[in-house]
Amino acid sequence: MQKTRREILDILKRKGTATLDELAREIGLSAVTIRAHLSVLERDDLVASDEVRGRVGRPHFVYSLTSRAQEQFPVSYHLVAHRFLEAFMTVAGPEQMQRVVQQVADSWAAERAGRVTGRELEQRVAEVVEIRNEEGAMAEWERVDGAILIHQYNCPASQIASGHPEVCQAEQEYLSRLLGRVVERQVETRGMERKCSYRVAI
Repeated sequence: MQKTRREILDILKRKGTATLDELAREIGLSAVTIRAHLSVLERDDLVASDEVRGRVGRPHFVYSLTSRAQEQFPVSYHLVAHRFLEAFMTVAGPEQMQRVVQQVADSWAAERAGRVTGRELEQRVAEVVEIRNEEGAMAEWERVDGAILIHQYNCPASQIASGHPEVCQAEQEYLSRLLGRVVERQVETRGMERKCSYRVAI
């Protein structure tokens, strides 16, 4: 990201809100220049503005980050999730872990069920691929030898799944529920990249 826009986001992250003049003073650029950068950030849905009217003088705008802007800052969800899973596995047995996997798959599928209910298999597959793309999986599908293959070229949970196969199992159960079919997981490794595919019998 362009340096000045990055500075604007960082200031708003620290302060919560700031006016145009405050941003200009802190960054050391003219208000006209900062306004141009804010326009780009607003266009990209990273910054929002609210008009504030004081008792006297002209109204001014106060700028703040949007929810989408939070993606621009470092996160470590995978580390927290990994710690929780490790802790859970020290106090729970295999049966309890299986119940957790099933519960995750059930609730995950329930959130998306309305998008596939009442559809034919291929329509379901196409919608599931769209859902997985929204979830970051870089998915596509094809018909092969009397079956449908759903390919996923990116694993949104790779940093957790690498040490916890139950995450992959929950995903498999999730897809099975959405498609209304048993699905078979296939993994192909090419260099440093790994592609997960799910085979759905027709």
